Order: sequence, then C-alpha cells, then structure tokens
Amino acid sequence: MANLDSLIAAENVHISYNDSKQKFTAVQDVSFSVKSGEKFAIIGPSGCGKSTLLKAIAGFVPVTSGELLIAGKRITTPSPERMIVFQDFEQLLPWQTVLQNVVYALETTNKARGKTAIAEACRYLELVGVSAARDKYPHQLSGGMKQRVAIARALAVKPQVLLMDEPFAALDALTRTQLQYELNNIWHSTGVTLILITHSIEEAIFLGHQVAVMTPVPGTVKEIVDTSQIEDINSNQFTEIATYLRSLLTTDSYSPQEGMGKGTRRINNF
Repeated sequence: MANLDSLIAAENVHISYNDSKQKFTAVQDVSFSVKSGEKFAIIGPSGCGKSTLLKAIAGFVPVTSGELLIAGKRITTPSPERMIVFQDFEQLLPWQTVLQNVVYALETTNKARGKTAIAEACRYLELVGVSAARDKYPHQLSGGMKQRVAIARALAVKPQVLLMDEPFAALDALTRTQLQYELNNIWHSTGVTLILITHSIEEAIFLGHQVAVMTPVPGTVKEIVDTSQIEDINSNQFTEIATYLRSLLTTDSYSPQEGMGKGTRRINNF
C-alpha cells in the first residue's frame, strides 16, 4: 500500500511488451512513493527500464499489472499535471519562438490565454534565465538554452509533478553543472515535485532527496537511499554515499545490513 501522504506511488508495477514473437518485461515488481514537493532520482544501468517507468508515470506507457497512482488516483493517460522534459534538444516546436512555445503550452492545456498567457510565459522564461531570448527560434539557441526553455514550458502549466528523463546528459560538463544548480534553485522557487532519471550518481545525489537504484532488465528497485541530508558535494558524506550507490550498480548482490534491501537506507548510517 502507498503511504497516505504520497503524491506519486508505484505499487508492484510490471510493464511488458510483445517483442516480435515473445513477451519482453522491461519493469518488474517496482514499488516506491514520492511525497509532494520531494525530489526523487532514479539511477540504473542502460536499458533497465528507467525511461519506460518514467513514461508510464507520464501516462504514455500502460502498466501491465500493479498500479501507478497520483494523489491516490490511477494514472491511465497523459495529463498536464505530469509534465515531462526529455534529453532531446529538439523537443521544442521549431516554427515557434521561445515565447510562443511556452504560450502554446499554456493555451493548449487551458491554463491561460491571451495577455495572461504571455505574462505567465515571460515569468517562467525569467525564472529559468532565458527571457532575453524570448523572440528567438529554437535553431538559434544552444543546447543548454533549449533545455531551459523546455523546463520553463513544463513549469508554466503548473504541474503537480515535473518528470525529467536525463535532461542534461547531452550537455557539456560546465553547462550541465550550471543547470543542476539552476534546477535546484527553480525547485526552491516552485516547490514542484520532481522525478529525475539520470546515469550520473553525483547528479542523483545532488538533485534528489531519495535515490532509487534499479537492477538490470527486467528492472526492479534494488534499494532506495535517503540523500536528503547531504548538502555539501565536497563532504566525506557525499563521497561515501556515491561510493555506496556505485557498489549497488556494479554488484548483483550485497550484504543484507540493517536498513538496506528494498526499503530505504538513511545516510545517517555512514
């Protein structure tokens, strides 16, 4: 059963496909819960079902069995309450300006129209630091700026949950670090619930209150690690938890110590 105070809950979720002549299971028996306003990161090896799971939360992929819930209601279709930002830089509409891209999202989701939509769009472009580029087209933007606009467009409709599928993976190291800090600042400004897929252990710790570690396909949650008390990326505590998460990713088995397993291990134990 999901926690009563959880916004997003996965309960024994299985996701399978019919691949040619056989059934392929991408996600198997996944359970977790995310509270409102929490930042939840998911890491795991390539092809373990991370993105499939995120798309299921978005409502794009059906669950074979089990339940995905938002505020206690089953997720069955996409909704502006769950906005997603992808890794691909080309997710913006190329024939529209930066401002028009955000206004379009507001109008198509019936969140705002006309001058109100323009004002809201400008506010979120300012929040992500691209207001000066409002009249430019996507092809005139760098990769980092495109991702900022995609985040502004998603946040402008005021979703309950912001889903991010490796949004910074294709960026250079300097821009990626800068956007990680900016995303944290945006979270402090909006309080939006965040679910993030990443291959970077350090990014998961820095941006997540909890980090779920998935196994190779069929992906299940090996462990959920509480990282909410880590504030200094240069601390021994940060290094120790990164080492521990790396050990979970590189071993098929691990010692069943207290607080470990499929539950949540709190970093206080380090």
